[in-house]
Amino acid sequence: MVQKKFDVIVVGAGASGAIVASELAQQGLKVVCLDKGPAYTDEDFKMKFDEIRYYARGAIIPNMTSDPMTWREGSKDSSKLLPWVDGPLGTVNPLHLPPSLGTGGGSIHWGGACWRFRETEFTMKSTIEERLGKDFLPEDNTLEDWPISYQDLEPYYDRVEWDLGISGRGNNIAGEEHLSKNPWEAPRARDYPMPPLRQGPADQRFAEACSRLGFHPFRTAAAIASEPFKDRSGCTYCGFCHGYACHVNAKTSTHVATLPDGLKSGNLEVRDYCRVYKVNMSNDGSRATGVSYYDPQGRSVDIEADRVVLACYALENARLMLASGINKNGQVGKHLMTHAFGFFMGLTPESSNPFMGPLVASTAIEDFSGELVHDYDPSVFWGAPIISWPGDYQPLEIAQAMPENAPRWGAGFRDWMKDNYTRIWAMYSQTANIPTHETYVDLDPNRKDQYGQPVLRMTHGWSEMDQRAVEFLLKQKRKIAAEMNLTTWWEESSNPDYHVSTHEVGTHRMGENPATSVVDIFGRSHEVNNLFVIGGGQFPSYHGYNPTQTIQALAYMTVDQMLDKPMMSRVLPSTESRLDLAGGRHDHG
Repeated sequence: MVQKKFDVIVVGAGASGAIVASELAQQGLKVVCLDKGPAYTDEDFKMKFDEIRYYARGAIIPNMTSDPMTWREGSKDSSKLLPWVDGPLGTVNPLHLPPSLGTGGGSIHWGGACWRFRETEFTMKSTIEERLGKDFLPEDNTLEDWPISYQDLEPYYDRVEWDLGISGRGNNIAGEEHLSKNPWEAPRARDYPMPPLRQGPADQRFAEACSRLGFHPFRTAAAIASEPFKDRSGCTYCGFCHGYACHVNAKTSTHVATLPDGLKSGNLEVRDYCRVYKVNMSNDGSRATGVSYYDPQGRSVDIEADRVVLACYALENARLMLASGINKNGQVGKHLMTHAFGFFMGLTPESSNPFMGPLVASTAIEDFSGELVHDYDPSVFWGAPIISWPGDYQPLEIAQAMPENAPRWGAGFRDWMKDNYTRIWAMYSQTANIPTHETYVDLDPNRKDQYGQPVLRMTHGWSEMDQRAVEFLLKQKRKIAAEMNLTTWWEESSNPDYHVSTHEVGTHRMGENPATSVVDIFGRSHEVNNLFVIGGGQFPSYHGYNPTQTIQALAYMTVDQMLDKPMMSRVLPSTESRLDLAGGRHDHG
């Protein structure tokens, strides 16, 4: 069945797809947005305080029955169904799965950590070669600098913050002559539209300890309204945030922050429960003519458009391209990168009510971020912020995060939870793997999904270099924990068992050379000139920051290109010149 032709088909109504679909519709284009999950309304999440439904049973995230994925550590190994979610509790944690299904995608369950990348994050490879030598990186690495700079993306970062509503406090605003709390923040044209969220009690202890150690704590930005913003409520600090939808729409989820404006235009149609399985092509393969999808009744539907946008997720975008035969240069699925979190959990001396507030009502330090880590340990290839996690802990989550020596049943378990649950606090960092020829995704030749489609196979392991970065940051966390007077603590391995983190990137890399990249800087396919493939898969390198704000900034840049608008640009003073004027880079604490 072939349906009417649209101007644009957008596949995926998540963090980036909802932006593109809504913005194009508001400019008069006829757009259809397809998502394989439901179209959510406010009523769906009014009673969202259900750990069994959302955490233990993963009601809004993919599971291995409907969306199987396999994994292997190396290309010579046999693959198996994702082992860390294929257990008695099934999909137990959205941190270790692809993002949520339905309108809003991963922006439904995300914690709301909102970061701009620092300037050097866009030149990671050349910065490492300059500081550590050209032979420092492993021979099989596939790292590349970005084809755009921070200055190119800054206006679009600003647009995310002011269009969607991000709370925070800028530390490097144009025109300010003094250093604020984070001297390494990239320059910005203006501050956030809202002040930071209220700080969690244990977070204050973290910030004070970091200051005593000579570090530079600052409040993190959050994709959560700290006060009423447009037609959305401010945060109520309910304590059910990461892994859950927001029942008052304070969280910047695109199903409430973006899609409604597109729907009001009358030019946007959202179709839910539509599972796209193929991009359809012209006879010569140079153009996309539309897509094929299975509708809620399981019928195959063909739909046509002048342009097609794949905005599912880095992993699913790659799977769709491979399933559609779009991979002439062999680069689709390559250069996979993800995060190891280096979780570090402990007990504060006093109760800190960690069941209240979002995890991003927090503080971080960037003293070890990016190339700054080289001043402490030149054997570590790249650093990351250390971030406090002061709240948003539910009982079932803590029951699975207890130290190894804690009792798991009976009176001992009851007493441990009674004595310790209200004193839980954590910090984490996010270090990305070095992309190599052994970190990629492809189609598994031995397994198909319920529709007969090949499933995605992930090949990924943590190298010694990856683990060294995690271990360096764990050492710093131990110093901070001691300075905080934590009564006890426990930590994650530098070689964690998981290889999916909802932060996967790099699988359809952007670049200027069509032989070594999949898309250009706007997400336009080098191979299919009216196909756009957007999201974290565009990243040529990865860093210690959550990817969503950068993904959304790139989406706004794609919109401008599709509307034939000139690329926005600003000239701001660099962080380097700002630090030089201040009389130095940083102290070592």
